[in-house]
Amino acid sequence: SSRPQARSACSSARHGNSPSRTDEAMLRACLVAGALGGAGADDAPQPTTVYVSGALASVAIANGRYDLGSEFHNGKNCFKKEHTMLWLCMDEHNLWNFQPQGFLGKSQGIMVSTQKHSDSPVGAGPWRVWQEKTDAETTGSWVSTHVLVQAAQDSAVPDLSSREMKLRQTVAGMLFGALLLAMLMLSLLKSTDVQIRSYAYKLLSSWIAFLIAFLLMEGTWTILTQQILPAPPPRGFGFEFPLKPGIKIVLSFVLFSLCQFFLNFFGWKCQWRPARLMVLKTLGACITGVWGICTFSIIMHEAVFEASIQFEGPLMSRAQTRNFTCFGVVLFAWCTFAVYRWSSMGARHELFHNPPKYPWPAGSAPPAIVTVSREGCLAIGSSVTHTEHKSDWGDYIDAAEDESCQATMGFLIAQAIMYCKTEELPGYKGHYTHRNNADGIQEKHRLFFILTLIVLVAIFGIILWVRSKRHAGGRPGKIAQRTVAMAITWIGYRASCWNTRSMFENNRPLALVVSAFIVSLSCFVILILFDRVLDKALGRSSTPTWGSDGAGDTVPLSEKAMRGINNCMGLVMALAWETNVETSVMTVVRSQEFMANHMVLSQSLISILLAVAMIFPWRRTLLPKSEMRETTFEHEIKHELLQLDKAENFMP
Repeated sequence: SSRPQARSACSSARHGNSPSRTDEAMLRACLVAGALGGAGADDAPQPTTVYVSGALASVAIANGRYDLGSEFHNGKNCFKKEHTMLWLCMDEHNLWNFQPQGFLGKSQGIMVSTQKHSDSPVGAGPWRVWQEKTDAETTGSWVSTHVLVQAAQDSAVPDLSSREMKLRQTVAGMLFGALLLAMLMLSLLKSTDVQIRSYAYKLLSSWIAFLIAFLLMEGTWTILTQQILPAPPPRGFGFEFPLKPGIKIVLSFVLFSLCQFFLNFFGWKCQWRPARLMVLKTLGACITGVWGICTFSIIMHEAVFEASIQFEGPLMSRAQTRNFTCFGVVLFAWCTFAVYRWSSMGARHELFHNPPKYPWPAGSAPPAIVTVSREGCLAIGSSVTHTEHKSDWGDYIDAAEDESCQATMGFLIAQAIMYCKTEELPGYKGHYTHRNNADGIQEKHRLFFILTLIVLVAIFGIILWVRSKRHAGGRPGKIAQRTVAMAITWIGYRASCWNTRSMFENNRPLALVVSAFIVSLSCFVILILFDRVLDKALGRSSTPTWGSDGAGDTVPLSEKAMRGINNCMGLVMALAWETNVETSVMTVVRSQEFMANHMVLSQSLISILLAVAMIFPWRRTLLPKSEMRETTFEHEIKHELLQLDKAENFMP
């Protein structure tokens, strides 16, 4: 066949003309020639199938197989990614662009090439994330030099069988891991050991509470930063996308402050219902702590990499100023929590001093009435009866604020310590980069992880010993101990995920699944080991009574430490599983045409709905069990053993 005739047929089809039968045959011939290879980039027609590989992070959706579709835009065929609504098209600036269904041929996309007027996406130059496009040029941040768009005949293209194998490995990992996790949880929740059963319910309750908090935060943050703020009026505020760090800092700090305010407001409205106050104390602390982590992680990143230059001079080098700034953000966060604590106490004495006129739920009455008699001034010896309503709702709010402070401060301390070695500040869902191991960097990092954990565990033990000698050390001792425990947990979580990702770097979904199961299994093992250690150390001669965290508490100090440890392990378990839930949500969204055209809104709503759906079962089953006294667990275990004896003897 004649190559000029083939080009003529291709050109006729691309411009929408109706080709003759001969032209159609020549068009098929030129597509086959493109799939098999042939002339240079300028003369070669479109291949029928292309593969994209190497895109990382938020643009990893671009990876996969694209088949030649029937759509024509700007004189070029479009390629549709299998099982999704993502297309590879020539945009109106003559650049190849990855676009969703509703933006075909326009300037909107997630990644663009740098070479204009390329006949085929194969070899169209490096690719980069789209930010803003003008008629003259395209601006954006580089994705990676490893992003490749290759034709089907290229040997470097991933084989479909290997991609299917990765999917099967991930599904198999989820199946076997979920089965193992369910059996472990069932064994702990039905253990005949009173302490293990109590610890297991506390761990599971903390896990689900933090998972709800992470899902609510992710859904809210996504829809605000990717839909409401950057969308043009009247659908949004029209801020430049992506949002600048300053806007993110202001937005996150406002949301964090609102969490602190609503802790007090909802506590004041629900002060006559201890059950509601317990929900507020647990879930409110998790939500406030998660927003604190999000807020101060953004502040730390910008302060270290942008603002630290202000401290450079003859006294400190760049590395020293960054380390100084990193720990300065930790001090700033502590001061922020202290100021909010004082503000909360002042508001309770001034704004929320009197009981609410319309309490939640409506019609709830004070649980206790205290009658005070004092001498009147009307006549000698007369008295006036004064009735006061007492509620300890402020104690619940204090405990919630302390727990949120411990979660945030533990995260920031771990970040600051690890930055001194790695010089990286990944977000709460990020991980440290794997470097070239030729000079032993990875081994040095592993050794630093281990030494840091040993030092922090020693500090934790010292604080626990000092508290045992100083009548529990009061509130400062409790906060210091639980903050160190949270820092230990964060570093252990980072180390676990860092090593897991190195083993499964070619299959990221499987790496997330394996990381979640390793973290969960580690938490269960730690729970059992700590129980055995406490059994030996305390003798368990008497069953402790679970009460409040106040000064008159009868809970031993070791049991209070276990409460904090369960809370820390619940946080990292929730974070590990939240990343898997997020991946699953994105898979569902991208596989549905309607959701793919409204990706941000769909992802946010699904995350929020999942969180809301978990609140009621957690509130009705896990939270009450986690607050039960151990004497109640003893009666429950005796009753279950009696029923099991009857069942084994086939007695009704």
